[in-house]
Amino acid sequence: MSTEGADTQRRNTADSEVAEKLLTVEHEPAAGGGQRSILYPPGSTPSELEANWLAVSSDLLVPLDDVQ
Repeated sequence: MSTEGADTQRRNTADSEVAEKLLTVEHEPAAGGGQRSILYPPGSTPSELEANWLAVSSDLLVPLDDVQ
């Protein structure tokens, strides 16, 4: 996985305070070309990370603001 990570965050819309971290996203080249994104919970141990991740085409990701 890429060493460049970004945290995906959710806004607390009830009181507009601190954002809660939900997933970490890393981008890497996809086998068929383009780019894929790996999403996983922040702070995972290596053994947890092996079982708790999701890979999707980076083209399918949308900003959280667009879906809230």
